[in-house]
Amino acid sequence: MSIPTSADLRPPSQAREANLLLLAGVFVIVNLAVLMIGLGQAADGPSSRTWAPALAAPAWAAVAWILHRRLNRVRPRRDPLILPVVLLLSGWGLVLNWRLSPEYGARQTAWFLVSAALMLAVVQAPRDLLWLRRYRILWLALGLALTGATLAFGTNPSGGEARLWLGCCGMYMQPSEPLRLLLVAYFASYLSDRPAPEQRGARWLPVLAPLVVVGIAAVGLLAVQRDLGAGSLFLGILTLLLYVAFDRWEVLALGGGLVTAGAVAGQLLSPVVQSRLAGWLHPFADPSGASYQILQSLIALAHGGLLGAGPGQGVPTFIPAVHTDFIFSALVEEWGLVGGLAAIGLYAIVVSRGLRAASRSRDTYTSLLAAGLSVALGLQALIILGGTLLVLPLTGITLPFLSYGGSSLTTSFVAAGLLLLVSDARALSGGQDRPLDRVHLGLLAGWTCMALVLGWWALVRGPDLLQRPENPRAISTPASVQEP
Repeated sequence: MSIPTSADLRPPSQAREANLLLLAGVFVIVNLAVLMIGLGQAADGPSSRTWAPALAAPAWAAVAWILHRRLNRVRPRRDPLILPVVLLLSGWGLVLNWRLSPEYGARQTAWFLVSAALMLAVVQAPRDLLWLRRYRILWLALGLALTGATLAFGTNPSGGEARLWLGCCGMYMQPSEPLRLLLVAYFASYLSDRPAPEQRGARWLPVLAPLVVVGIAAVGLLAVQRDLGAGSLFLGILTLLLYVAFDRWEVLALGGGLVTAGAVAGQLLSPVVQSRLAGWLHPFADPSGASYQILQSLIALAHGGLLGAGPGQGVPTFIPAVHTDFIFSALVEEWGLVGGLAAIGLYAIVVSRGLRAASRSRDTYTSLLAAGLSVALGLQALIILGGTLLVLPLTGITLPFLSYGGSSLTTSFVAAGLLLLVSDARALSGGQDRPLDRVHLGLLAGWTCMALVLGWWALVRGPDLLQRPENPRAISTPASVQEP
């Protein structure tokens, strides 16, 4: 009788994760190779710019190997889908950012390595997360202080009016990104220290009141900064997390009322909100002015069609801020409706697996934390996808894992690391949670809506959009890759 080896004894989920990482690696590396070929053709020969994207391949492969091996030791029964999906999305983002600009690509690759290091630290932390739970007030105060510091010391790396970053010498951080994670951790800790929902009876309002005060303070601070996209996202996250904790429809009504009141106030007081609402309601009214950005985004979707122009093809740089707000449009122009649906499906998978871990966790704190982080990732993706597809007004937030931005990437990786930690099967049960099930169904409805609207713009309205006089692709010379 043969003696089982360590490979034979490892859980099947580890082998599944390894196979998925291999497939993701093939996708990322082949795309980088195709991109380098396109860059060489555009430059009429090899150059340093042609070979620069090759830096991302060993970086991605090293991160995948190290994280997989280390997780096998410290979290052997984790969810096998979360890491491959996160690395596939972030690797796809690396390819897109290198394609848009070597500078963006190099910086995003550096932030990718930093983000992976933070994820590695998180997954090795004790599962009870006392360092995050016990010092919740200190962590929240730090997040609020950094966000408030932007009022006096804020800057904008791109030179725009919104001064939402801290930093200098080429290194910048947007404090509202980690603040979102710290708020979720604070709410999860606060609620887990209170009686269970079935024991609260009619006294759920006194428990809710302090959280509403904290939430309004954070959102108010963002409103003063004019970071209205992050403020709307915060309200949505906190509303759904409170609904999961209390299982009361009144919480949803309260959150919906606050979002509506904020939208009305923004429309009355903020020119930025007025411009975005006008562009959303009348996207073709001012094609060379306020509507230019969203119109070019829709034309890029139409240019992608069913199968796309091909990796490294198309001209997504006609869209202003394509590397942040409209990275999804660049993806669809290259990969078409098929690629866009795949990206939406990947987001749905990672959010669903996070909610699954939350519903099965025996510990109230880690359950609420995983639920809040999953909802945060899902809402952030849906809000920016909705803005790109004209379902919602533009908000200016980033698309997790894909968009350019170090603060967004590191925060998303830390969130994914916490989901991996909670998903460790040794600490899970087979329980069900009706509020989480309803939230899950709501998010699935959102993903379905985005998929249908994407098909509408890419296929049904595509021919009309491509014939519009504002389509610069109709008069430009095709090129594999053009400078931004």
